[in-house]
Amino acid sequence: MSAFPKFDDVGSFPLPENITNESFNRFYWIAYKAFANKENIFTNKGIQIHLIEPMLNSFKLKLKAGVEVINYPQHIDMYTQFLQPIADFEIEPNLIDPNKAYIPEVFIIENFAKQYYEETGGCLQIKVCVTGPIDLYIKRFKFSLYPDMVMNFAKSINSILKNSVMYTKYINTSIISIDEPSFGYVDIVNITEEDLIKIYNKSLEGIKNNNNTTQMHIHTLNRADIPLKTKYFDVITCEYAANKSNKISEKLLEQYDKFIRVGITRTNIDHIIAEAIDNGAKWDELNTINGMISLIDSKEKIKKNLLDAIQLYGDRLKFIGPDCGLGGWRIPEVAFELLLRTKEVIEEVKKDKN
Repeated sequence: MSAFPKFDDVGSFPLPENITNESFNRFYWIAYKAFANKENIFTNKGIQIHLIEPMLNSFKLKLKAGVEVINYPQHIDMYTQFLQPIADFEIEPNLIDPNKAYIPEVFIIENFAKQYYEETGGCLQIKVCVTGPIDLYIKRFKFSLYPDMVMNFAKSINSILKNSVMYTKYINTSIISIDEPSFGYVDIVNITEEDLIKIYNKSLEGIKNNNNTTQMHIHTLNRADIPLKTKYFDVITCEYAANKSNKISEKLLEQYDKFIRVGITRTNIDHIIAEAIDNGAKWDELNTINGMISLIDSKEKIKKNLLDAIQLYGDRLKFIGPDCGLGGWRIPEVAFELLLRTKEVIEEVKKDKN
């Protein structure tokens, strides 16, 4: 292959044990409203302790593990993260005020990136993901999709992204991802293929440029036809480690001039735990740091997934990493170990290929 695929991650990450979801969420929304009102969130001690420090600790663990393009750590529910500000700052149904549309985590990372650049001279490569318009609509209104209403979600996402991407000497938004985990699993009605393509194009309108790559993160490739036909998507991503039948042909990607991101390490922790218990493991033994680490895919399994993906997609394979987010792994050190093990396998295979 001409260029080895880059290592990125999908987003969610466990909070440190001393920070509760309740306290993080509380200060997240305090920070969001302050930020939207152009106030300095970095001088607020509560925001510093309960939001900024835990979020940056997670980001630094991803950085230490060797993730090349780091998704800002998502410690908050992926639906509430966008539905609440859209509701709080709505100027039309489902349409956020563009002046109040942000991803606060990105600006916290930007502040750290300046310090990182001064200390290392390195520019941080980050990934910015937002929950897609279809999943947001379904979460709020269920499965009958009315194009004009969904389009306002797409416009809201567009505003959030436009205000949250950065290209400076110390931070670069290398990847922009639209997250649609339900897409392909649920039957959606009242909307055409043409409408769906228009909606996704609107989400990324004016955002796609030569500095970034755009992804659509879906858990199944059942409806890969939509991102393949959508103008502004470069890459389709899928859960491959958990389901090796989740694939499409390299020729189809070539036909539409698209690429793919493949998950090479399983992250579906509930299923993995159930497998272990079915095989005789005891919950008390699993419910520890070492017990959780024992559930991470072996290097051999990760390596096989990577080699299979390289063989399947060749130069159309652009990104690799764990399947989905790591929030369900509960312990930051365990999530770090999963990322590190993935990175070690990638480096071993890359060395062999060279």
